[in-house]
Amino acid sequence: MPKKATELSKSVHASLRSATKPVAPSPATRTPPKRTKPTQAELAQLAPIPEVLRPHLDILFVGINPGVVSGRKQLHFGNPQNFFWKGLYQSSLIPQNIAPEDGHKLWTNWNMSIVNLVQRTTPSTSDLSRLEMRDAVPDLCQKISEYKPKVVCFVGIGIYEIFAALTKPTPGLQPMVYDLSTSDDRQPPLRSLAPNETLNSNEQPQFAYLFVMPSTSGRTTTYQNPEKLMYFRQLKHIRDCVTASPPRPIDYSTLADLGPPTL
Repeated sequence: MPKKATELSKSVHASLRSATKPVAPSPATRTPPKRTKPTQAELAQLAPIPEVLRPHLDILFVGINPGVVSGRKQLHFGNPQNFFWKGLYQSSLIPQNIAPEDGHKLWTNWNMSIVNLVQRTTPSTSDLSRLEMRDAVPDLCQKISEYKPKVVCFVGIGIYEIFAALTKPTPGLQPMVYDLSTSDDRQPPLRSLAPNETLNSNEQPQFAYLFVMPSTSGRTTTYQNPEKLMYFRQLKHIRDCVTASPPRPIDYSTLADLGPPTL
C-alpha cells in the first residue's frame, strides 16, 4: 500500500476511535446529586439545636422547629435558601452579612438570640401536629418570662397562631404585649394594646413587644423576599426604639412607611 494511503487509513481509524470515546459531561451540565431523604432513625438521632439565652435580649427570635439541613448542621436557619440571615443584614438589624455558621455572633455581638418552639427535626413543618406545637408553648413561655427579652419575634405566622391561640393573625407588630411579671407559664400572659398605643419608659421593662413576620423558609412562596424584608425593616425600627436611652415610643407612621400595615 502506498505511504499516503497508509497515513490516511491511520487518520480515519483514529477519528473513529475518538468519535466513539465517551465524553465526560462538563461541570455546567452535570446533574446535581439528589438529596437523600432522612430515615426516621436518623431524624431521631439528631440532637436539638443549642440555644443560648441571657436576660434582657433586644430580640428573641422564635422559629417553629429545625428542618433537615439545620438539624444535620446543628445551626439555626441553616439552609442557604432561607432568607433569615440575609434579611437581618439587608434591613441593617446586623452590620455584617453572616452565614448560618456564624450565627453565634447574633448573641455575642448584637444581643439577640434564637429558640425553636419544637426542638424535634422534621423534613417539613407539616410533620408537626398542632397538639405537639401547643404542648411546646409552656416551655417557650418559661423562657420568655425568665429571660425577659424586649421584643419577641415569631418567624412564621403559624407559630404565633399556635402561641396566642388565634386564627390567621396579621403579621407585623401585634396589638398585645407579653406580661413579663407573671410566673404562670401554662399559657401566654398577654395584655391588649389600644390602637397605636405604645409602652412608656416605665412600662417597657415589664412587658415584651410581640412581632410576627412570615416564615423566611425558601418554601414559603406566599411572601416573596422583598416583602419579607419589609418586616425585617419594621422590626429594626422597633428594636431601635426599645433600645434607645431612654426608650422611645414606637412611631406607627414609620412602621407604615417601612412596610405592610401593622396593628
